[in-house]
Amino acid sequence: MKTVSRSHFLILFGFVASLTVVAALVLLLAGSAAAGPQADSMAFLPYVTSPIVPVDFYETSFTDSIEPWKAVRWQNGTNYDVEHNSGGHLDVKVNTNETYVIVSPLIQGPQPPYEIDFRARLNDRKDKAQYGMVFGGDWHGAPCPGDNTTGCFNHYYEFRVRYRDVGGDKYLEYRLRRIDGHDGNNVAQGEELVEWTRAEGVDVDGWVKWTVRYGSRGHITFKANNSELSGSAEDKKYDDPLFFGIYAKAGEFGDTEARFDTFRIAAE
Repeated sequence: MKTVSRSHFLILFGFVASLTVVAALVLLLAGSAAAGPQADSMAFLPYVTSPIVPVDFYETSFTDSIEPWKAVRWQNGTNYDVEHNSGGHLDVKVNTNETYVIVSPLIQGPQPPYEIDFRARLNDRKDKAQYGMVFGGDWHGAPCPGDNTTGCFNHYYEFRVRYRDVGGDKYLEYRLRRIDGHDGNNVAQGEELVEWTRAEGVDVDGWVKWTVRYGSRGHITFKANNSELSGSAEDKKYDDPLFFGIYAKAGEFGDTEARFDTFRIAAE
């Protein structure tokens, strides 16, 4: 009688086992399809995101649309609106005193050195009303905002412009902070890099083009309408190609409406 060698037996066994696994997978898939769209059979799959690719240049004038800009982080209890107005601008309204909102297209900026400029004005000028820009923000592709607005912009640099009306003396001042986290109410916590500084020679009622340059060694400088401003900072904590956006905050004397006309970021 012809015998089967051990090696032939193992090959035959492996073949039969493979057929068994294939048959089981076919039955599993057929059962999932039969369950229909109400079944939660895909819940075990991991969350997968597309690769995030930095850009060396981004520019928008908001003329036709404000997409993909949206609110991504705000202080708890903030009542806000992000709108595209008929004049072709992006309006950010904050209707709750002393609260803020960050609006971003969730586009990853370039490697330093780079320059960011934006053109903005306040429509509703009350003392301590603010607008500005953020850069160096984090995001890893998960839904943003996520639960409790923790999906992105957990850290960033914050360049703020504040309107002042002190006994009839009206002016704009600016400040730079590094935000390292937020408390339970989403109030930003961090270190002041440049204290509030008066912007000399700037029209408080008109459009202002603000420029922030982030150098390759973490040197941060500012301009208003292409003129150098005093004050600078050195900080490299968030110098990777990270995310950017705009900012608005209501002061203690009422709501704020900030209007943005252009936004540009460019590698040098």
